[in-house]
Amino acid sequence: MTTRVSILATLLILIWIGWPEVAHPQVLTLRDAVATAERSSPTAVAARERVAEAEAKSRQARALFYPVVRVTSSYSQSDNPVNVFMYALNQGQFQLTPDLNDPEAADNWLVSGQAAIRLFSGGRDWANRNAASAAAKGLSNVRSLTVNELTMQVTRSYLQVLTAAEFLRSAEATVAAYSESEKVMASRVNAGTALKTELLNIQVQLARAEERLLQAQNSQALAKEGLRLVMGLEELPASDFESLESISIPEPTNSEARERPEVLAQSAFAEVAHAQLRAAKSGYLPAVNAFASIERYQGWEYDGDKSSWSAGLSLEWTLFDGFYTPSVVSEKRANLKAAEEAVRQSRLQTSVELRSAGFSVREATQRVDVMNRAVTLARESSDLTRQRFAQGLALSSHVIDAEDSLIQAEFGLAQARADRLLAIAALRRALALPITGDPQS
Repeated sequence: MTTRVSILATLLILIWIGWPEVAHPQVLTLRDAVATAERSSPTAVAARERVAEAEAKSRQARALFYPVVRVTSSYSQSDNPVNVFMYALNQGQFQLTPDLNDPEAADNWLVSGQAAIRLFSGGRDWANRNAASAAAKGLSNVRSLTVNELTMQVTRSYLQVLTAAEFLRSAEATVAAYSESEKVMASRVNAGTALKTELLNIQVQLARAEERLLQAQNSQALAKEGLRLVMGLEELPASDFESLESISIPEPTNSEARERPEVLAQSAFAEVAHAQLRAAKSGYLPAVNAFASIERYQGWEYDGDKSSWSAGLSLEWTLFDGFYTPSVVSEKRANLKAAEEAVRQSRLQTSVELRSAGFSVREATQRVDVMNRAVTLARESSDLTRQRFAQGLALSSHVIDAEDSLIQAEFGLAQARADRLLAIAALRRALALPITGDPQS
């Protein structure tokens, strides 16, 4: 009875705390790899911080349209005749003394508030504000461009890991096939029905297959390190990956390209150049400022206090600056022309990339179809050759040729599938679509 109660209590405790979960290998998907890279890659983080810096500069430019308000305070003592005279005058306690040249020490406490605002600067402040705003917009598009490039790098590295894994599987299957052929040939040599040279040929090919296996293992390790680098991680978060068949990067159904981030960035930088030209031209015009202040003076030696205020306008106009302003205007006009040409160049480049990406997708799709047929034929040939070899109806050279054809076809198919996925990703980037795909694409 006690044993039954103990078992029942144990079951209740397990139900209460939950059954222990079975550990499953974590799979790093392509989308997870891209998302991690956007968060952790130094390239993405730096681009994000540059946008934050540009936005801060834009706020700094807008600050010029607000008044500057300051409060100052000071306390001083002096027996200098000029200072004592000013202390008494500001405190409303000035009187003629017997000895103006050797007065008694006096003190003064000053509290002052000042306000100033620029009313007109020849358009410089407006132009600088527009330039800063356009620069922030341009760097935001540069960040989008950086994320797109990073996504392409992650996709390329991820597919390299998968193709390396396919090559490794093919190499392992080839080693296993040659090992089986070696056993068959060794039994025939022992039975005296085959020459030892046939066995040696098989063993040489087995050694080469084992060498390719080592190369495949090293290639896979290097591919994983490359993926880790572009993701910006100290260690990969998972050891398992998707397969080439399970990755889905949908091919776009609409061939009309949106505005690319690089074009938008160059257009924004052209706006910056235009605003800088306007700011340079403001050097021909005057600047008008308004100011006001209020002061309160208090002292204990004279036991006096008094307040005063002042306000006014100031005008500054540079009539001649050694031709500095015209030279700056010429410089900014040249910068604007170069920026406009950069916009045109980026439009031309993106249009070429769009057409090239379309050609690459068509070619890669056709390659996948061809390599699928090649693998089917090579596998069938390899199976038949191994069967004939086991029955003594084929030479070892036939087995070697069939296995080589199969491994080349399988690796070619894996590479073609990876190239097609990468070509679709490049086409999506050329169309300014999310590279890894979305339901609307």
